[in-house]
Amino acid sequence: MAVSLKLGIKQSQRLNLTQSLRQSIEILQLSSIELAEIISEELQQNPVLEEEGSSTVPSVADADGAVASANKELSGDESTNRQREDHLLQYEDSSDSGLTSYYDDERKSKFLENAVAQEESLQQHLLAQAHEHPIDDKDMPLYESIITAIDERGFVNNTPAEIAVHNDVSEDRVLHVLKIIQLFEPVGCGVFSVQESLLVQARQQYPEDTLLHSILENYFKELENLRYDEIAKKLRITIKDVVERSNLIQNLDPFPGQRYSSEKITYIIPEVDVQYIDGEIIITLNDDWVPSIRINSYYLNMMKKKNIEKKLKDYIQDKMQSARYLIKNVSSRRDTILRVVRAIMEHQKDFLISGPGNLNPLTHAVIAEEVGLHESTVSRTTTGKYVQTPWGVFELKYFFVSRIHSQSSTDYSSDRVMSLIKDIVAQEKPDKPYSDEDILYRLEKAGVKIARRTIAKYRDILEIPSSGKRKKLNMIKAEGDK
Repeated sequence: MAVSLKLGIKQSQRLNLTQSLRQSIEILQLSSIELAEIISEELQQNPVLEEEGSSTVPSVADADGAVASANKELSGDESTNRQREDHLLQYEDSSDSGLTSYYDDERKSKFLENAVAQEESLQQHLLAQAHEHPIDDKDMPLYESIITAIDERGFVNNTPAEIAVHNDVSEDRVLHVLKIIQLFEPVGCGVFSVQESLLVQARQQYPEDTLLHSILENYFKELENLRYDEIAKKLRITIKDVVERSNLIQNLDPFPGQRYSSEKITYIIPEVDVQYIDGEIIITLNDDWVPSIRINSYYLNMMKKKNIEKKLKDYIQDKMQSARYLIKNVSSRRDTILRVVRAIMEHQKDFLISGPGNLNPLTHAVIAEEVGLHESTVSRTTTGKYVQTPWGVFELKYFFVSRIHSQSSTDYSSDRVMSLIKDIVAQEKPDKPYSDEDILYRLEKAGVKIARRTIAKYRDILEIPSSGKRKKLNMIKAEGDK
C-alpha cells in the first residue's frame, strides 16, 4: 500500500504569554496584602532583590551561597547537598546541650501555643459532652455517628430512619439519642429544621410558657408570614400576646451551631482612599505595607567584573531578569489602579458629594476606552479591591451600575432608582403602604420607565418587604407600643 506524504503551510493564530505578561496579569488581580506576601517570598528566594531603605552588602558567605545556588540549579552538583548533610550531622552530634535544650523548649512552647489557639469545632464540642454524659459504651458509636454528621448550622440532614438503617439500630433508639444531643450546649443542635431548633430552645429557656411552645409547634407558618391576627383568633388571645411571644423568640438562635463555625473572618483593607475636597478628587493608594524593592547594587557591580564564573553570571542574570519583571509589574499595577480609580470617580462625583443612591450609569467599556485598557483588565483591576470614601468602604465593582432609560432627557442608574424606591416607601402611610403598582406609578411620574418585576427585584435587594407584609409589621409595631 502506497503512502503519500504532503507538505503544506497552515496559518494559525496563537497567543503566547511571556513570563512577564503572565506575572503582570496575576499581580494586577492581587490585593495589597496578597502582593506584600508575594514580594516577601521573592525577597527570601531571590538574592539580588532587596527592600528599599536597606543597605545590605552581601558577605563572602552570601556570595558563596549564590555560587552554591547557581551550581545546584544549573548543573545539579550534589556536593552542596553533601556538605549540608555533613553539617547537619555535626550539629546533631554537638554536645551543646544548652542550645539543644533551648530549641526543644521553643518547639514545645510553639506546640502549646498552637494547641491553645486551635478553635474547637461544633462536632468536637458535642462529642466532648457525649463522652462526659453517662452513656452506655455500646451506644457511643451511635452518638458519634449522629454528631459527626451534624452540619455547621447544627442540623441533621438524614432522616431518623436513614440513621437507624446506617447504624443497625431501631428508629426509636435514634430519636431517644437525638433528644439527649439536642440538650447539649449549644441547645437546639441535632434537629431537622429551624422550627424544631427554636422549639427545643424555647422549652429549655422558657419552660413555663406553654403558649410560646404552642405557637412554635402549631402555628410556625403563620408566625413566619406575620399572620399574628390568625394566631390570635385561633388561640383566642390578643394580638399583643402574640407580639410578646414573638419578642421572646428574638432571644433564640435559629442556627445554634454557627457560633462554632470554622469559617474564617475576612478583613477588608481598602486599596485606595478617595476624598472630595473643594471640588477636587484626592486619590491615595494605601500600599504602605507593600515592600518597596530594588536590585542589590552588590550584584550589579559583580556583573561588571570580567573574571566572573559563567555559571554564576548566568544564575545572577536570570535572577536579575526575574527581579526586573517583578519591579516593573508592581509599578504597572500601582499605575493601573490609580488610573482606573480616578476615571471611575470622575464619573461618580455625585456619589462622592451626596453618598449612596447617587451613582451614575457606568460600564467597564466606558472606563476601558478612557484609560486605554482592555475591558478584561479593568475587570481584573476592580475585582476584589475596595476603596475608602467619605461614605464608607465599597468594592470598586459597586460603582458600575446599569442604565435605566427614562422619559426625560436624563437616564437613571439602577442605584438612583433604588434610592427613589426607598424614598417613596419612606413617605407611605403605615396603614396604607404602597403596592408595587403604586411605586411604579410614582416612578413613571418622575420620568422613570421601569418594569413592575424590576421594582420587586429592587425591593428584595433593598430588603423592603411586600406591601402586605409591611402593613402587618406596622400593625404589630403599633400593637406592641400600646
